[in-house]
Amino acid sequence: MRTYIKKSAVILLCLALALSLTACKNPKKGDYPATLMIDGTNYYSTDNPVSVEVDKDLMKYTTSYAEDGIPQKDREKNFNRNAGTPYAVLEDGMIVVFINNQWIEFKSK
Repeated sequence: MRTYIKKSAVILLCLALALSLTACKNPKKGDYPATLMIDGTNYYSTDNPVSVEVDKDLMKYTTSYAEDGIPQKDREKNFNRNAGTPYAVLEDGMIVVFINNQWIEFKSK
């Protein structure tokens, strides 16, 4: 009888472990990092604020929100549902996005 209980406990433990591992494979909606697509490339937030003065001629604005999590078209983002978030591609190639009253650096992977 004890062997049956031990075997059942081991099987239940393995089943619980397998279920928890498969649940981790698919991210839940909303588990994506802040992302913006520019010229067909997705750029991801580094969460690093940068001290820059952005020339108004370089400033552009997002046009849409990615409902499915990952932007699929240029100027689309997956954070802040409102269109019109300012961003800029600086002369040195750095991408910055204006979030919560500060410029945040974004990089491609």
